[in-house]
Order: sequence, then C-alpha cells, then structure tokens
Amino acid sequence: MRIVYLDEPTYLPDYFVREMEELGEFEVYEDRPDEATALRRLSEADIAIVEWTPLRAGVLRRVQRLKYISLVMTGYDLIDIEAAGAAGIAVSNCPEYSAQSVAEHVFALLMAVNRRIIRADTLVREGQSHVYGPFLAAELSGRTMGIVGTGRIGRAVARIAQGFGMKVIGTNRSGQTVPGIETKDIDAVVRESDVLSLHVPANKSTKGLLTAELLASMKPGALLINTSRGNLIDEEALYTILRERRIAGAGLDDLIQVSHNPLYTLDNVVFTPGTAWYTDTAREANISELIHNIKGCVRGDFQNIVNARFLTPHRRNA
Repeated sequence: MRIVYLDEPTYLPDYFVREMEELGEFEVYEDRPDEATALRRLSEADIAIVEWTPLRAGVLRRVQRLKYISLVMTGYDLIDIEAAGAAGIAVSNCPEYSAQSVAEHVFALLMAVNRRIIRADTLVREGQSHVYGPFLAAELSGRTMGIVGTGRIGRAVARIAQGFGMKVIGTNRSGQTVPGIETKDIDAVVRESDVLSLHVPANKSTKGLLTAELLASMKPGALLINTSRGNLIDEEALYTILRERRIAGAGLDDLIQVSHNPLYTLDNVVFTPGTAWYTDTAREANISELIHNIKGCVRGDFQNIVNARFLTPHRRNA
C-alpha cells in the first residue's frame, strides 16, 4: 500500500505521519506539482491526499494504479469527480471539521464590515479618538440573517445568529426544513435578508449562483458575507453594486480574481485570504477526518464519498 500526500501540506503533525506509515509506505511532497508531475505521482500511489492541485479529466483518465483520493478540505471543486468515478477512483472530502470555525468567521467578517473595524483601527493609530460620524452601524438584534445552504455550516451560523437575537431564514436545494430556520426560496432569502451568508459547495450548478439580478434585489442596507468559494458570486456585478452603495458592504473570504481585483479599491469590503476554517480546533479535527477517511478506504469501508454516483458498480460496492 503506497500513500502519497500530493502537495504542500498546510499542517502535518507527527502523529498523522505515524498513522499513515502504519498503513503502508507514505511519502509527502512539499510543493504544488504541475500536471505532468501530479500524473506521475498519482500513478505511483494507491491512495492520494490532495490539498491544492486541480485534477481534471485529462489527468484522471491517464492515472494508473490509484484507487482513492481523500481531499483535505470540505469543498471538492478541485477534482472532476465524474472523471474520477469513470476512472474507478473514489473521492472523499472532510465535511465536518470546520463548521464551527467557519460559522464564527462569518461573524468576524460581519462585525468588521458592519462596525467598520479596519477604518476605526486606522484612525486610532493616527492619533484620533471619539470619532463618530463614519461609524454609524446597524444593530444585529431584530435583523434578518439569510443563509444560502443550510448544511452543517449554515446551521452553525443560524445558532450564532439566534444568539444575537436575529431572525433566521434560509434556502437549500431540497427545500428541506431545518429547525430554527424558516425555509424560503432563494429569491425570497436574498430579497428579505439584512445579512446574507453563503454556504453551498462550488460546482457546475452553483457557479454564479448569486447573479447580477439576485444581487440587485438585496436590501440597500444589506451586508453580504461569503466564506464559501468566490465563484458563487457574479464578481463584476458585486463590484458595481458595492461601488454604487446599493448594498452596505461585504465580507469575502475567497475571490475569483486575486490579483488587481477592483473590489480592493472599495472601503465597504473586508477580505480574508481563505482563513475562515483555520482554527486550532478545526485543524486537529481535519487531521482526524483524514485519518478516518483513509483507514476506511484501507478497510474497504469508504467514508464521505462525494462521487459515489459516478463510480463503476464494483467500486460503489467495495
């Protein structure tokens, strides 16, 4: 059994290495490989752990030997899961480790935007004190939190919002009711929310989910928080709406365009660099989920599979 960590681990504690070495040969690569290098590494492994490297159909069709990939993160848009299934490669994610940390980060961004914390900090460092005019904010109590995607993270956000005294509405693909969240369609959630928070996976069906038309329907004083992938939002339309102050502001943990993004010129946006998940607790829980996934594969009891419907029958039943 050969296990490879394909690309530059963010966190690799000694106990994880020992667990992997007990299962078989374990090799860790500290870079982010190009396509040819990734293909070679994957073809020399039975199990791969993937954190950074996009794996598209052209690579997955040519991979030899590999039967299983465990992604480090919750999202699985790095991998063409249909092509992986067609190649007989099962793909798992880690769905649970970051729910609380991401939910807390939603409110870190929300408070930073709503209370203009970054601008306030700058003024104090410049020697100013008791400056009120630019910092009039809306209290959260009594306002409506809208959640797009009421899974683990969305439900954690709802619990915190209720602690602030907010009304919580939400939408999901199935229309399933969730305790404490009033379920509505996405148009109503976007239109009625004072704070709109996105918690859906990035895939073909969710790309551009928040269209220019939906953005235009938001309340003038609304705030948009996105701790999911940037490509859920029409970024160009968001820039226009924020620049024209048609919504109050946004907190964004991911962007489509990282370099020279025009959103950087706006003072009603707060950015973080994909760190919503990154707490000490979540980091350890992430490692536990990885171990759980990989040991499940070794036992033939696959966990957290995201491409089951694309796998050939003998792999589905493995």
